[in-house]
Amino acid sequence: KQWYQRRVRGKHRVSFFVVMIKLFVSLVLCGLVASSSTDQRPNIIYILSDDLGHGDVGFTGGRIKTPNLNKLAHEGVQLLQHYVQPICSPTRGTLMSGRYPIHTGLQHWVIHPGEPWGLPLDETTIPEVLREYNYTTHAVGKWHLGMHTWSYTPLHRGFDTFFGYYLGAQNYDTHVRGGGYDLRDDYWDEEGRFVDDVRYDLKGQYSTELYSQRVVDFLSEVKSEDPPFFLYLAYQAVHDPHMVPERYIQQYTSHIHDPKEKVFAGMVSAMDEGVGNITAALRAAGLDNNTVIVFSSDNGANVGCVSHVTASNYTEALTLSLDTIWAPRTTIHM
Repeated sequence: KQWYQRRVRGKHRVSFFVVMIKLFVSLVLCGLVASSSTDQRPNIIYILSDDLGHGDVGFTGGRIKTPNLNKLAHEGVQLLQHYVQPICSPTRGTLMSGRYPIHTGLQHWVIHPGEPWGLPLDETTIPEVLREYNYTTHAVGKWHLGMHTWSYTPLHRGFDTFFGYYLGAQNYDTHVRGGGYDLRDDYWDEEGRFVDDVRYDLKGQYSTELYSQRVVDFLSEVKSEDPPFFLYLAYQAVHDPHMVPERYIQQYTSHIHDPKEKVFAGMVSAMDEGVGNITAALRAAGLDNNTVIVFSSDNGANVGCVSHVTASNYTEALTLSLDTIWAPRTTIHM
């Protein structure tokens, strides 16, 4: 029980995510052949897509090409009755804290720029728990759990490093939201001081590719003697604004005719390519046999965000929008 039981506000509670980790560990240990590896706690990579619908991936029968996600799904485990919250901040708060949004005050809506609130500071987070068990903790991509004071930002909530943006949406190339630039590289320096390095030098680079490459670079530097890591990759994709480099659109010219739908499909493919690059980096580093990869979406597709249906939540005769309690096909790969 020491592994998963936490005391919050004088009452014991079980962190949903840490219980999931125990399940993942058991699955990993059952699947390993080399006895020397079974003594190692697995690395964990949790990939969270944004506004991805059930019908927007190939392994559910969608027409968007996602070969890398398909491979994870077919070789891993699909959780077909796993539910997320209907919008961004509530899901992320639940994932980080293991508590329903009604208990954290995140149940009503998302956190907008300038709003003075976030995931309450008395909540214990996943990275805080994992650091107690000698994990290093790293976050890449979207945060969206508060930024009005430093204490609400990722490095003050248990992460060792953060590369991404604090807000909920922005331009994929300029990294601007509401007139403000939001792309930062946060870390603790050698003297233990917090550093918030705003990366103006990356303006003009597509965020999906930036986040994928950051993970690839991280994996290339992991040494066999290093402690296990928890890496939370929260893609901006495929949240609006819908935009993607032209090279990702070309593959859809023959069978998708709507220009906006082509852009959306290209965004999914850019993310899928990133997942493929990450899994390849794991293999190159010799980490693939001791790493659990979890892929999920934060909520259903925002089918009305561009005034027509682009993304799809179609599943078993049900069409759901973003503002519904949605059951994504979460994929676990070992």
